[in-house]
Amino acid sequence: MYCTLADLLEQIPERTLVQLTNEELDFDSPATVKTGVVDSCIRYADELIDAHLRGRYTLPLAEVPTVLRDIAITMVRYRLYTRRPEGAVPDTVKDDHKEARRQLESLRDNKLTLGLQSTQKDVPESGEIRARARRPTFGGRDGLLEKY
Repeated sequence: MYCTLADLLEQIPERTLVQLTNEELDFDSPATVKTGVVDSCIRYADELIDAHLRGRYTLPLAEVPTVLRDIAITMVRYRLYTRRPEGAVPDTVKDDHKEARRQLESLRDNKLTLGLQSTQKDVPESGEIRARARRPTFGGRDGLLEKY
């Protein structure tokens, strides 16, 4: 997992998290965070991150960089807000989600790297690379410059 409930509680106030995970709140019982809802949102974020990293890094990662933890928290927060009625997602949450998606795409497209300490490199591409070039026309043996 890239983030936990404890990580979410560091970024989102507990009262807000209770409101985002509970559909019905009553005054008789104490309000608590529904961990099943949070776990479902964390699973979504983890799978989306893995989908972007697959092929470039060996999964599961031995160590989770803080940038991935922050991206996961942002995606979970957005997913929790989207459970609410239309228009309930604040603009700052939408903007943060767009930025997190952009970062994931940059990781996927090799514009950013995680710089993992254990490997210090990306996973090599599978297969063999071949290149062909046509015969030199001007230089080289029997080229036009040699005949001049």
